[in-house]
Amino acid sequence: MQILYLAHRIPYPPNKGEKTRCFHQLQFLAARHSIDLFCFADSDAEAEGCKALRAFCRSVHVDTLLPRTGYMRSAIRLLGDLPASVAYYDSPAMHRAVQKAIRAMNYDLIFVYCSSMAQFIPLTAKAPVVIDFVDADSAKWSQYARAVSFPSSWLYAREGESLSRYEKKVAEQFNLSIVTTPLEALDLGGGGCPSVEVIPNGVQCPQMHTAPQLPAEIQQAQPYALFVGTMSYRPNVDAVIYFAEEIFPLVQKTNPELRFLIVGRDPTLAVRNLARRPGVVVTGGVPDVHSYLAGAAVTVAPFRIAQGVQNKVLEALVAGVPVVLTSRPARAVGGMAAEILLVADSPEEFAGKVQSVLENPEFRRRSMQAAPKLQELLAWEPSLTRLEHLLEQLAGVSPETNSEVPTHA
Repeated sequence: MQILYLAHRIPYPPNKGEKTRCFHQLQFLAARHSIDLFCFADSDAEAEGCKALRAFCRSVHVDTLLPRTGYMRSAIRLLGDLPASVAYYDSPAMHRAVQKAIRAMNYDLIFVYCSSMAQFIPLTAKAPVVIDFVDADSAKWSQYARAVSFPSSWLYAREGESLSRYEKKVAEQFNLSIVTTPLEALDLGGGGCPSVEVIPNGVQCPQMHTAPQLPAEIQQAQPYALFVGTMSYRPNVDAVIYFAEEIFPLVQKTNPELRFLIVGRDPTLAVRNLARRPGVVVTGGVPDVHSYLAGAAVTVAPFRIAQGVQNKVLEALVAGVPVVLTSRPARAVGGMAAEILLVADSPEEFAGKVQSVLENPEFRRRSMQAAPKLQELLAWEPSLTRLEHLLEQLAGVSPETNSEVPTHA
């Protein structure tokens, strides 16, 4: 197949959940199909990621969109019908580039990654169009609205309502919609839309031939509870503040030696300030997250704001580390993986579950025993194979016609 693929963020390096899913889709599909990628970067430095993507994409077009420009577009369109998050990406240069590509190439399929990119597809496009909503962003904005005070609550609620209408409109216009969990499918399709398919996220297991070596300062911090994520992302920031302020002190009453490690790049000032609390360590970005996972006594995912599958939960599961999490992200995990999660919502209950893991080695043993099977079940390949099959069906292309690996410039 010849595929036009549009993404709202350049998916390299794949260091965030949305970029990771996009990267694995591109890498898998490009092994047997020709892909032209059009995407945005926040800066010229980030746009340099196109060099790695050109190793497997036929062509890569990157539009550098400075955040201040995007925010100005959002503000200008604030009182209009277009959601602010869609207006953010309303780039004339991207419109021109995509239209030129559609006119020049006879694409078998157009793949839209994130609802913000749907605006670039003309209604007259001849190729079938697939959109991957990833997580339901409209639901996330609605959660933001409930977590803040006025006037931010009004702005977020408006965005949630506006984006929800936009998502449903796009789902009706395009040939196929994809989401990460059945919950998103229910929200998007109203429970009975046949054009919505669930393609879950996968997780890439590290190839470790020797035991990972933790930095000396982290070895001294053991035992520790661990949270991993981009620490400028609002749901992550809210989660670690909630744990550090309301849950961790309860655990420390009986486990004063326990540390809480917050691992991830770009920590906000509010996150950095948590390091002033007894037992809390904020590392910032680290070279190898898997080493920190391997050394953790327990991983925590205390999300009050969450939508879709949390990759950090999947990564802990395949590493054999016990996971304590709130019910919202737990609902996105199914099958065998869900059976070994410890779910709690109140601070007291959450602290109790963490305490149980620390006191009972059976939780760690059970997690370690399940890890090999989960590595197989949660791998990327099953999900991506199913995605490819759906795309080939929609494009009317027989798998036999795509047996040759495309040559990339």
